[in-house]
Amino acid sequence: MQNTFANALSKAIGNHIPLSGTRRETLAWLAWLIMRQGTICLWRLAAHVATAATTDSVRRRFYRFFQHVELDGAMTSQVVADLLGIRGKAWTLAMDRTNWEFGKTTINILMIAVIWNGVGVPLIWTLLPSAGNSNTKARTDLLDRLHEAFPDLKVAALTGDREFIGDAWMAYLRQRKIPFILRLRENQHVVREGYDTWTIADIARRLGKGEKMILKGWCRLGQSAGEGSPLVRIVVTRLPTNELLALACCGNPRRALAGYRQRWTIETLFANLKSKGFNLEDTRITAPEKLSTLLAVLALTVTLCVKTGFALARRRPIPIKKHGRRAWSLFALGLGALRKIAASDDIAQIIVFLQQLLSAKLSVNQLKLMRV
Repeated sequence: MQNTFANALSKAIGNHIPLSGTRRETLAWLAWLIMRQGTICLWRLAAHVATAATTDSVRRRFYRFFQHVELDGAMTSQVVADLLGIRGKAWTLAMDRTNWEFGKTTINILMIAVIWNGVGVPLIWTLLPSAGNSNTKARTDLLDRLHEAFPDLKVAALTGDREFIGDAWMAYLRQRKIPFILRLRENQHVVREGYDTWTIADIARRLGKGEKMILKGWCRLGQSAGEGSPLVRIVVTRLPTNELLALACCGNPRRALAGYRQRWTIETLFANLKSKGFNLEDTRITAPEKLSTLLAVLALTVTLCVKTGFALARRRPIPIKKHGRRAWSLFALGLGALRKIAASDDIAQIIVFLQQLLSAKLSVNQLKLMRV
């Protein structure tokens, strides 16, 4: 089964990732083993490779892969787009950071995920050189790389949390014609024609829980905002926790709240990469180029999981619990199904399944035949 998967994945990535046959095989092994074992620890994965080579030999092969191969999201995003069948469509994107400490080293990843059927999938990323928030240059460079990879890119909306506010940043998004929905801090000052300059907290001080308000007309952000500051529309609602959710957008503010809800998918994605899936934080890799290569492997693995989960949910909808949320995510559903398929001994059916999984469309009937 391992070799069957490796051969199929090697063909799928061959058009977009320039690697030798051996390197493609190693990449496929890693994706397969990470999915099956739920860990990114290379020394553990090496013991599960179905090969006549010794465990030490396989481990050295893995280490050499990360030593000599440099992958990034610009490469794997091409494969992700093919697997999800999203080329030519308008994408909803979410931008966010995840970070953790390993010894004295801070690992700080700025990522853009594409939202596909309500699930966040890694698209492109950059490793920030230090702890703390990203700056405008890091964000614009990341989006420029995405545009370079997809010259005909269409963006339905870009969502971001409170970190992603700034005149230069929003001006860049407008220049690129990227619609955005960005969260504002409660102490953000708002300049409006005909009104005093107040903070979001002051403007919405009388807003009750569950209520929302759309500020009249176009606004500028910042206590000293001038004519050169980008114009935005603002909508504010008070959450059940009594916290204010204020959003700045460049489009219809009535749709902003629904659009911003999709941003949570990238938070879920980070959880899937970490404790709920592959335990990314267990890695001992700290070199940015090697860590980027690991993220590229994980991006492919996540894509295969969510694609399988979506096909399964079409065949048998996921139950909804009393709190109104799904009993499990598309990622968890797909991950479990792929692990079960990996344990099957029907090689002929597995080959057909993998051919469909690694094409633009996965048949629901094929999953029925696989009995998952």
